[in-house]
Amino acid sequence: MIKILSKNLIYLSTCLFVIINILDNKGELGLKYISFFILVISLSFAKHKISKSDNLLLICLTGFYALSIITTIFNGGDFIMSLKYNFFFLTIFSCLLLTKHIDKIRMLNFVMSTLFYCSLMIILGNFFSVIFPIDPIIKFVKIFAMNFDDYEGIRQNNVIMAKIYFHFTLFLPSAFAYFLYEKNYLKTILLTIAIILSVSRGAIILTALISVIYLLNFKSLKGLIIKLILFFITSLILIKIIDLLIPNIFFHFLELNNSSNYTVSTRISQYNIIFDVLLDNIDYLLFGMGSGTPIYSPFLNEFMYNIEIAPLEIIRKYGVLFFIILFGVMIKIIIQNLKSNKRNSIILLSLLLATFSNPILTSPLFILIYFLCNKSNTKLSL
Repeated sequence: MIKILSKNLIYLSTCLFVIINILDNKGELGLKYISFFILVISLSFAKHKISKSDNLLLICLTGFYALSIITTIFNGGDFIMSLKYNFFFLTIFSCLLLTKHIDKIRMLNFVMSTLFYCSLMIILGNFFSVIFPIDPIIKFVKIFAMNFDDYEGIRQNNVIMAKIYFHFTLFLPSAFAYFLYEKNYLKTILLTIAIILSVSRGAIILTALISVIYLLNFKSLKGLIIKLILFFITSLILIKIIDLLIPNIFFHFLELNNSSNYTVSTRISQYNIIFDVLLDNIDYLLFGMGSGTPIYSPFLNEFMYNIEIAPLEIIRKYGVLFFIILFGVMIKIIIQNLKSNKRNSIILLSLLLATFSNPILTSPLFILIYFLCNKSNTKLSL
């Protein structure tokens, strides 16, 4: 009886953890940390079997955690900030314990379903602000939206920028892949509309890539022709619906206006800065600068603790050794899934590619999905 209650408690706290980390991805509302505390409390009621490979993972994580704090102090960084940016180490270990007590398939379905329902806020937000304005709905969406019509002042040449953008946007292509391979085409279409309305080039490119991979996965010429016809008809319908909500939206993808040019320039600047710093200091390349050590950006004229290009940020903070281990494990999981579960492999690949344009690599949702798509709990350790 106690074991059943413990599993139910862990499942419910995990569901809460998922919902909160989708809606409060950056922790700006403070709910993210509360959900993590509740999850840890629920895990404390369960009995855990720690294997040798689990212990190896724990030792490895502890070692790099300590190293990042030491290098932060040695390089004159901020100790408190180092603890904040090392939060993902605790998340990894918690997810390792968590996935021993839940049904991975059931929880993965819950994660993707939650992402789908949250994506509807993008569609409804546009509808209730452009076509049929309703203030209470708009105010509700604004609570969780990263941007809501913040670009109104810089719209030029009738090119309409994104009205609504959420932190979880780059997770939507993974949900798109999940429902596409599950042949739930209604949810796939609605996710496509939400992704395009977000005007996130990264999310749109990933969605297009997933669509191409899916179309090329055919068993006969007849199957390919049917897929292409359905894809063409669906595309025409989507274009009409999206143009109704935000006229001229497609011009934005072909023109780098002020906002887009600023975003691209920022990433290029960050890329150049990191490479210059790492190549000039071999210690930084091997051991990192520390998670609490900022880096100065001449382009932004400020010190930054985090950059948009997540793989480079991992090298900068923790060194190339940790980068090789971390990305080696993730690529290994993707390759293993290719043989047994192509859908999960595509989901993980889309998330990994998304890290090159947005710092989602250390987010709890990213880590949890990788654990849920991994075939076993222990293969995360090398």
